This record gives sequence, C-alpha cells and structure tokens, in this order.
Amino acid sequence: MCSLNCAFMLLIFMVCGCAAKEYKIFCQYDLGSYYYKNASKFYSWNVDLRLCTHLVYGTGVGVDGETGEVKITDKYLLLENDMLNVAHRLKRENVKKVMFTIGGWLEDSSDFSRMAADSRKRDRFFTSLIEFMYEWRFDGVQIDWRYPTQRGGKPEDRRNFVLLLEELKIVCQEHQFVLMVAVLGRTDRSTLEYYDIPKLVKHVHYINLMHHDNRDPYEMRLGYNAPLSGENSVVDSVKLWKKLGKAPAKLILNIPLFVRSYIMDNHQNTVGSPCKGPGLKTPLTREPGFMTYAEWCGFASSWTQKFDEQAQVPYAYKGDHWISYENARSIWAKMHLLKSHNLGGAMAWTIDSDDYYGKCGETHSLGRVILAALGDITILAPEPSTTESMGLCPKNGFFRQMWDCQLYYECQNGERIDYECLPGYYFDEARIECMPKEQVKCDQNFVTWRPGMPVYNFENMPVNLKIVE
Repeated sequence: MCSLNCAFMLLIFMVCGCAAKEYKIFCQYDLGSYYYKNASKFYSWNVDLRLCTHLVYGTGVGVDGETGEVKITDKYLLLENDMLNVAHRLKRENVKKVMFTIGGWLEDSSDFSRMAADSRKRDRFFTSLIEFMYEWRFDGVQIDWRYPTQRGGKPEDRRNFVLLLEELKIVCQEHQFVLMVAVLGRTDRSTLEYYDIPKLVKHVHYINLMHHDNRDPYEMRLGYNAPLSGENSVVDSVKLWKKLGKAPAKLILNIPLFVRSYIMDNHQNTVGSPCKGPGLKTPLTREPGFMTYAEWCGFASSWTQKFDEQAQVPYAYKGDHWISYENARSIWAKMHLLKSHNLGGAMAWTIDSDDYYGKCGETHSLGRVILAALGDITILAPEPSTTESMGLCPKNGFFRQMWDCQLYYECQNGERIDYECLPGYYFDEARIECMPKEQVKCDQNFVTWRPGMPVYNFENMPVNLKIVE
C-alpha cells in the first residue's frame, strides 16, 4: 500500500509541482474524535498544520432555536476538555485561518429553521456569533445546516437560508471573517429544492461541496462514499454547482477520508446490491457503519480489495461486510477533476480519520496526496532531530516509561511530549490508553531512594530513581 501511495504522490508532484495557482486546502477536524478509543483517539497535537491552509473545527456548536443565539451543545468536550482554547495555539506556519463549524449531523435542523425565519433571532445569532469568534479567536465560520426544508425544517427554509447568508456575509466582511457553507452535493430534484444555488454562492466566500452523504441513508443497498462518475457523482455535482453558481473558485471539493461499512445481503458484493444495513460497530470508533481510514488500513491485507474503474473508487469486502473508502488513486482522480474545472481547493473530511500515526506507511497518507496535488509536498520533508539522535524518540508513536508504568510519552518527528496517567491507572501500550492498573501487565524497575539513604550526585543519579518518603 505504501509503495502505491508513494508512486502516485511522485506522479502528482511531477505533474503539479510547477502550478502557479494557489489552492486552498481546508482540513476539517472533528472534535468528536476525542471520544474514539485507543489508537483512533485523536488529539490536537496530532494535527499536522503543514497539510492545511485553513483548519476547520467541527462538532459541539449549534443554534438555540428559542433565542437564535449560538450555543455550545457539548460542554464536556469543548469547555471541560479545553478543546476550544487550543484553536489559537494551532494558528501558525502555513495555516492562514482557523475556523469553526456551527451545525452538523448531530445538530437539530429545526433550530436553524426557527432562527433563520425570525429577523430578531437572526440578529441575536449574528451578535452571539461575533462574540464567540472574538472570545475563542477564530477567523471564520462554516454553516453546516443539515438540511434546509428537511429533518424538522419548513419549505420556506430555502428562501430564509439565502436571507441568513446575505446578512451574515455583511457582518463577516465588517469583521474580516471568512464565511463558508457546507452543502449536499446531490443533483436529484428533491435535494435541489434545499438550495437556491446562484444566490447561495453569491453570499458566501466558499462552498464546501460534500459528497459523502450523496446517497439516501435509508436506501438498503451498497453504495460508494463519493463516486467520481455514475449516479449522484462528484462530476455531476461539480458541473451543476459550477454552471448555476458561476464562481468555480468558491467551490471547495470535499474529500471523505473515513470509511463506510455495510452488511451484505447473501454476500452480493457489487455496488447497488441489496444490503442488510450499516456495518457493525468497531472497537475504536464504536459507530455502526463507520470507521477511520487508519482503523481500516490496519487489517486491510486480509480483505478482498477491488477498484471500480468507472466510478474511480476502491471498495473491499470480507465475510458479510463491504466497505467504501478512498485511496491515493481515487483522491488523485478527484484532484484532476478539481483542477480541470478551476475549483478553489479541497476539504479533507476529516483529518482525524486519516492514518495520522503512519501505522500503514507515511503519516497522514491521504492528506499527503491532497497536499502533493494542490500545495508544496516538500514542506513535509523531515528535519534532523537532536532528540532522536539521543535515543529519546526512536520513532513516532506512544511509549510507556520503562521504569514507571504510570508515565508515558508521545514522539512525533523527533519531538517528545510526556504524560502521566491518573492515580491507580497504568499506560497500556497495546491499547494506547490509560487503564486500571490491575488490567495492565507492568514490570516496573525502580531504583528506590528514601530519606537517610546515601545521596546521589548529578553524575551517578539513575534515570529510573523513585523517591519514597
């Protein structure tokens, strides 16, 4: 898998390395990945900012339908775990803007509907939004209303959505904030009733053109995440939004990095075949029909893997399970489409689903393909590290201290960060998390020192010294 990825990235760099146009690379960071287990758990320090020009936070912020104000819907995640406060610390290097998302699949569409329909609620929304932006030091906002007129919405949502964005853009321009809207890229008649495309495009800076929800979620059949061609394809979506919106530079092509899984019906493994429903929960993400690319690639070798030449996407199956995902080849095909239509850039959705530890090859292997096509892949060249040469960080990953099972550290590109489990917990290297100490095998090797014993000096002090009072 690594050799194939490397070959594609080399081809991309040779073809695109001299491109003069500056494309935008938006990296969506799903803060909900904090709830994943073990190796799939994603932390803010796992973000590689070199992959992005814009970083977009998601999950946990919605709208109060009664007042119209912005509200934090997951206070444990965003406030108690301080996830919002790290945003401004990540704004460095080549990242131009750090944004956050209001809405998403977990938020109530009817709350957006009630806010957008009432001028007083819209005013409260704008005021609370600006206060939120300044308090948490964000540079822009993505409105992810799923979906106007649907899931508790009303027919007039289509008109009110345009009105909301028209007024919001004036507010954002006054404060020099970026305004993006996430939309469903389906081209069927019912979906097109959600959006007044020409007016929608006119009143925002960027359109996040999503394709991973292009299929009816209640259809009991196998389907691809984002097929390049065919039914509800990426090509059809791009052509339609480009034709009606007349602003291709505003269109940002969404690339799903996660994996969708299904349970096949009678082992029928061709796309469009009937299925019994979403795949079973996995131990790491614990969500039916969903897993991260890092989780999938770890056991991919035991699955039958195929590539659909027409749709230009891979799929795989094993037993009664069937999955749709992206790889270097399918992403490159989408990057070629993006460039041929002069779109504004791409959205990596989501970076926490990528192989950010490099367990199956290079770190952030899918994100690297996007960067190689649209940016400067040479910025990922590793720098010499003094800590690595000292043996403190032999390779990337999490490691337990050899003399204290309560202590562990992370290595990333030669840089080391130390951590400590809570009292009564030891770090389990296999699960990559702190567990009750009775569940973890631990052979600690301390050199114990108590008051009254001979004192060590700097030269003969052992690194595994433990002081006991």
